[in-house]
Amino acid sequence: MEIFINEVSLEGQFITEAEFRDAIKMFNLIFELINQKIKDKELYKEDSNIYANYEAIKGSSFNASLNQLKDRSLKTAFINVVFNKSNPKEWRREKLHSSEDLFDCLTIDNDYKNVSETSLAEVAERKSQNGNKEYLLVNFINSSFKITHPHIISCCLITVIKNNVEDNQICIDGVDSKPALEYWLENKLNLSSLEYSLDFTERPRDEQTLLRDTIRFKKTSFRYGGRFVYCELTTGRYWYVDSLHRGEAAHLEVFDKRGFHIGEADLQGNINTAKKDKDKIIDLS
Repeated sequence: MEIFINEVSLEGQFITEAEFRDAIKMFNLIFELINQKIKDKELYKEDSNIYANYEAIKGSSFNASLNQLKDRSLKTAFINVVFNKSNPKEWRREKLHSSEDLFDCLTIDNDYKNVSETSLAEVAERKSQNGNKEYLLVNFINSSFKITHPHIISCCLITVIKNNVEDNQICIDGVDSKPALEYWLENKLNLSSLEYSLDFTERPRDEQTLLRDTIRFKKTSFRYGGRFVYCELTTGRYWYVDSLHRGEAAHLEVFDKRGFHIGEADLQGNINTAKKDKDKIIDLS
């Protein structure tokens, strides 16, 4: 899954510092939810310097608008998202679309807006080359990106046309609020089926735990107590869901790369080393 910040949605739509502050609050909530709910993802943004070309508070550049924010902690949290060097990544370092191609976005008034050399052009090109992957654009609130998504509540649909070819329409999902993202995630990932409640009477499935993170864990062919064993790629540790417990007692067993027991972990991966059992050894040789 690839998620792009849509800098084109900065259109000087905020009249006051308070309006821009509310927009930044919503933006931060969106990314908190992204980082909380989506494990297998790539986050992308425009080159940070280019944000200076966009208005946030009407009549003020993005950077000048940001400097008007009185809430320092809010400003810092936002800067950590947009200006952090590693996450999200700057897509221009691995750019796919050609600068010679023309990209236009269909507006709510059925007009065309030139979005060449923007994140919209890049994500459109990526989707055209790999239609099997999920793509999402995160917009700032109150922008002109308001074409209602036909299938997902509170989301918008952004249509990009390449090189004036009407038949070459590339449709990309967009969100500008936390509720919209929640609807989108449920539609795409069926997250409710991945939630495990402590009052459940059945044992948790692997995908209801952190083991669903395919970047962090690799599923092995081994089983223990009927459950698959997973290898944590960065540490070499082995994890599996304890097959004997459910509800509030549900947990995972964790072993070091030599197979010695480290302790028990909750379904989010927090290890309790006080539960270490020296008699528990896992042999995957």
